[in-house]
Amino acid sequence: MGPCVIFQTLMRPHTTSAALHSGFRSTIGWRFIYKIYPPILRILEKAGVHSGRQEFPLGFFNKKYNSEDFQSHLRRIGFETALLAWKDTDEVFGMRKLHNNKFQWHIRMFSNGEIRGHYEYAPEGNPIYHIFEKMLVSEKDFFISVICEYLEKTVSMKEL
Repeated sequence: MGPCVIFQTLMRPHTTSAALHSGFRSTIGWRFIYKIYPPILRILEKAGVHSGRQEFPLGFFNKKYNSEDFQSHLRRIGFETALLAWKDTDEVFGMRKLHNNKFQWHIRMFSNGEIRGHYEYAPEGNPIYHIFEKMLVSEKDFFISVICEYLEKTVSMKEL
């Protein structure tokens, strides 16, 4: 059994991000933020405040699967749609998995099949640190072990 299968087996019994953060989402303040913040981000993106792609490429999507298969796999292991996030250039979808109610693994798939991911403060865990990207790290080993069957190959920044 390879590392991909072992890790996915360990990830199966999980508590979803939504369950972990039900307290956040049930407060009036966070319900308000979840409602107004995404449209504000889209306006700022159109104004050119954010463009391009964040760092940390993981590889390219294996074409024997489709995007829905990939998203279903991510949901099964506790990822959810990343609502409070920039939409990077050519992003097809972005999802996140909360960790310790303070951090998150954030993964994105792009129209050219590229997949990128990073680990950072969750907006609910520390909104200021999240906005100013006080900690944005690769966690490539984690991502590769979770999505390896959905990748054609891994890449380094130099290869892009």
